[in-house]
Amino acid sequence: MNKILNIVIIAAILAGVVVFNYSCKPEDPPKAVVTVVDEDNKPVEEARVIVRAANSDSEHTVVYLLNESKPVADTQLTDAEGKVYYDFKYESIYKIEVTKQADRQHLFARRGVGVLILENNKTYETKIEVNEQTVFE
Repeated sequence: MNKILNIVIIAAILAGVVVFNYSCKPEDPPKAVVTVVDEDNKPVEEARVIVRAANSDSEHTVVYLLNESKPVADTQLTDAEGKVYYDFKYESIYKIEVTKQADRQHLFARRGVGVLILENNKTYETKIEVNEQTVFE
């Protein structure tokens, strides 16, 4: 009887440890991938991507990236695949402004806008088309 009771107690302790370890797992911070494409859905390299808080008119606005905080906005250039990758610290909503300067094929700067809706444990992916008609407000 004592042996059975010891086995039951050990099994209960092990079950408690397993439940505790897996039920208290912290959430992964949100991530985002912004892909910039042209009118023909081709990637745009070296487009300037600016991520701003939804209320970026405030002088106290901060963008909370995973390893740093940046006042007002974060600016990056897209890679050869037209992508920019982000690791954020908190769930949030950010607006995106993209600009590609004029070049030989395009006489005017091209622009695009979008939104990031960030949730923990998820990677938000968005595609933004740049064109000559988009105007920032």
